[in-house]
Amino acid sequence: GMGLDPPYLADRAAQLDRFNKYLTGFPTFPRNVRLTGLRGVGKTVLLQHYAAAAEARGWIVVRRECSEHLQSESTFALALVEDCRSAVEHSSRNLALRQRSSAAAHRALDLLGGLTVTLEGVTLAVKPPTFATGQPAMLEDRLFQALELACEGAAAGHHPGVLFCYDEAQVLSDTPGRRQFPLGIFLASVARAQRLGLAVMLVVCGLPTLTDNLARAKSYSERMFQAELLDALRPPEDVLAFTRPIQAAGRTVDTGVVESVRRDTGGYPFHIQFFGALLWEACSPSATITNSDFERHRPTILRALDGAFFDARLARTSGLERRVLRAVAAGGEVAALQSVREGVNLPNRRMQPLIADLEAKGLLHRPER
Repeated sequence: GMGLDPPYLADRAAQLDRFNKYLTGFPTFPRNVRLTGLRGVGKTVLLQHYAAAAEARGWIVVRRECSEHLQSESTFALALVEDCRSAVEHSSRNLALRQRSSAAAHRALDLLGGLTVTLEGVTLAVKPPTFATGQPAMLEDRLFQALELACEGAAAGHHPGVLFCYDEAQVLSDTPGRRQFPLGIFLASVARAQRLGLAVMLVVCGLPTLTDNLARAKSYSERMFQAELLDALRPPEDVLAFTRPIQAAGRTVDTGVVESVRRDTGGYPFHIQFFGALLWEACSPSATITNSDFERHRPTILRALDGAFFDARLARTSGLERRVLRAVAAGGEVAALQSVREGVNLPNRRMQPLIADLEAKGLLHRPER
């Protein structure tokens, strides 16, 4: 599944330990986290554990799964103002503060201009602006005020701070050609709040392209975020992710099966779960999953994996893009651009747009960037 907590959370103790130290350091030593990795490595699950750890220590947690609708300044600002208002509502019973929050939200919405937008199934109509539009500094001021009120609400309710957990954040980006800078304004607002000692913490989670988007939005983003890059599970955690759930359910698995799964999956978390789930079902109700079981069912598992995991991705590509992907795959985990160009026999001027489109679709990324 997507974001479902596994029976055994493998190889994430170090990240959770670091995150708890970040919480302890607030507000004297503020930290933000940039959590990146390929699809299926467990980013959303770890983000949920971050949120749970913060809530256990009394923090107010605001969760949002980002979408392409948030790529304009006005829509993103609308979402952030609503998140801050919600934080105040949940953190404080102080009526006067809640009324101030509502008034501040209306002031921020005044600045956003006339638009009708649907967020999470609710259509909101915002009246025409009473302030001058097109001034990012003013919008940044309004968003800072919203963050400030959220932190005031947390303090009034005796909470340590406010944590914003934004998943799928790779879709957030600035578009200079359209003069839209939602990500840059957001980062500036959070940085300003933290410089003034407000207990606000930001965790952004997404595909590796998120790092590039943040760097383009603000040059100081590399100093603003602690980087957590999730990859394949390391030994022995890759094995435990497969064996612990089986053993907890009272079944056993042959050592040869464990090594075969490790070889086939390369420690990739989703594939470990996929192999485990299909072997569990195929071998039920037998108490032991044997080597012969694995050899018999492996072709079926691989076909199912093709259909469940890869077909939908390839359906989004053109024939020429598939040639590029095959050339990359032929190079292994990392392929040099020159070898890919030779593999498809295309000049650089043709290759670069293809690679950019595949990056935008989340099908490859440039690790050096």
